[in-house]
Amino acid sequence: MTLNFSGLSRRALKPYVAEFLGTALLIVIGDGVVAQCLLSDYQYGTWLSINFAWAAAVCLAGYFANPGPDINPAVSICIALVRPSPGQWRKLPGKLFAQFLGGFVGAVIVYINYRSAIKDWDPEYTIPGGSILSPKGHHSAGIFSTYPASFFESNWEAAFSELLGSAVLMFGALCISDPANASRVQPPQLFMFLLLLAIGASLGWQTGYAINPARDFGPRLFSAIIYGREVFTAANYYFVVPIFAPVVGCILGATVYDSFLYEGDGSRITDAFDKMEDRDGRLRLD
Repeated sequence: MTLNFSGLSRRALKPYVAEFLGTALLIVIGDGVVAQCLLSDYQYGTWLSINFAWAAAVCLAGYFANPGPDINPAVSICIALVRPSPGQWRKLPGKLFAQFLGGFVGAVIVYINYRSAIKDWDPEYTIPGGSILSPKGHHSAGIFSTYPASFFESNWEAAFSELLGSAVLMFGALCISDPANASRVQPPQLFMFLLLLAIGASLGWQTGYAINPARDFGPRLFSAIIYGREVFTAANYYFVVPIFAPVVGCILGATVYDSFLYEGDGSRITDAFDKMEDRDGRLRLD
């Protein structure tokens, strides 16, 4: 059997490569700053520096292509549902695969860079909420993926936090990318930096604000190689929350924005409202 790559070109591959490299960069910088803070017992970082680093990673990834890569499956799925464009669904599986693969590879790079520090700081290789206890109270698995705060009474509370953060993310991203704001939001990457910084600083503490399935599941899949399958069962199978809650949150945020603020073309929600209005712009409920 022979494989024919004659139909491939750099231009055709660029959207997928941008998603892969953008997500990998997101994890190298994002998980890297978490590792630096935790493993140094916050001598070389703070919660604010974590917020800054994650926001900067998203900002930088936005320059990898034009338009910038989503680096977030929840955003990609939401846009395909709410604002579909020709060929979008055909490209979606490849983009999602590239995002999750980028998250996995980014975690590998972070582990290689901090392997000795992790072994020194947490020789038991423990998981937040896992069965193995650390004498020092250290849990290094949290470097790679998110785990809920111990005070949550149920994962539904954590799911709401992730849904809220994702809704704000999608609402803000659509506002930034709205053609009506093009002259006021320049460069858009800078405003995405501010948006992510605001979300992390205000809504990130309780769940680590994954708000991105690839950011959480890709590194979690790698961490299972190091820490074992308990990374999936810990905290009552919490791993499903940062996979599905961001998708629902992004759809909610897009629905609110397109229902009340968006006046452009290409939105199923806006088009539906336009069909419901009479000639004077008033909603018809009949």
